[in-house]
Amino acid sequence: MTMDICDALSVALTDVARLERFVSRRERFLEALDWSLLTEEQARESSMLDGLLEEDINDGHAYICWLQERAAEDVTTVPGVLRFAPHPRPWHAEWITLAA
Repeated sequence: MTMDICDALSVALTDVARLERFVSRRERFLEALDWSLLTEEQARESSMLDGLLEEDINDGHAYICWLQERAAEDVTTVPGVLRFAPHPRPWHAEWITLAA
């Protein structure tokens, strides 16, 4: 199944913007979090998400640049679109406190 490159670019731009908003909200959440109530493992896992989210944002921007370059080369379709989901993973402290 192919997708119009403009549609793929729109999806990628929306996903990266959503991811950036998630990071902003997450930062406010972490500032308000009482870290002393978390186990050492929960705190470590929550901190690990920072690196994962940064990589996701960087990958998203690289993908957007790639799509823009293809569009500039008059490519009109792509096989699909990569998606970037900004949700905490179940093993992170944010997930545990939101589920409680």
